[in-house]
Amino acid sequence: MFTGRFNRLAGVGLILVVLVIVACESRTLAPLVVLDTNPDERDEPETTFVGRTAIVKAGDNLYSIAFEAGFHTQDVARWNNMDQDDPIVVGQSIRLYPPPGEKPVSTAPSTSKTSPVKTNATPTPNTTAEPSDWIWPAKGTIISNFSATQRRNGIEIAGQSGTPILSAANGRVVYAGTGLIGFGRIIILKHSEQFLSVYAHNSRLVVNEGDQIQQGQKIAEMGQTDADRVKLHFEIRRNGKPVNPLSYLPKG
Repeated sequence: MFTGRFNRLAGVGLILVVLVIVACESRTLAPLVVLDTNPDERDEPETTFVGRTAIVKAGDNLYSIAFEAGFHTQDVARWNNMDQDDPIVVGQSIRLYPPPGEKPVSTAPSTSKTSPVKTNATPTPNTTAEPSDWIWPAKGTIISNFSATQRRNGIEIAGQSGTPILSAANGRVVYAGTGLIGFGRIIILKHSEQFLSVYAHNSRLVVNEGDQIQQGQKIAEMGQTDADRVKLHFEIRRNGKPVNPLSYLPKG
């Protein structure tokens, strides 16, 4: 009787040992969930948008944040009780929506080359003249046209590496850097309260933020940063919204 009971206990013990071993093996073979808490670093971190709020990253300013979000910088500044050129700090939250009952300024794009108001005003460090005429920003071949329906926000001009990039109109540099992912080395010029121009994928920038620029002045050199080939991505934005550059640039 004692021997039979011992054998039964031994059998139960063996089963328990087997179950423990199986359980341990099951845990060992289970897939691991790894949370990447140290992603690859970029030269200049991108601006990330949390819902309808932008969290400021290194290199950002109100112009770059408004550009990425597709808003008029004037609106973003007003929604945050700021001036457009006020400094911002890393980690700061920037509101990207108006207070209740307020709407953004009109963003209806103009397709007429004569739409910009002509003026002979001389640009100053705080204001810029409304561009009356634009010039081509670079020599080369247009390889991509503007398309609002396909979200092509500008034109792309192919050329040789190092080709001079010129300011299309008098203005002021409001952004120069690499913090806008997908644009490489990029320059944004402010020409008036309505108009900005954008020059992306440059190999080298030769101006700095705050510089006052004359039409035709060299601001960069053509390259292929964040691009599949050497080219210039050029945009004109009116009240924060992309418009067709070919409606403003000289024909031919």
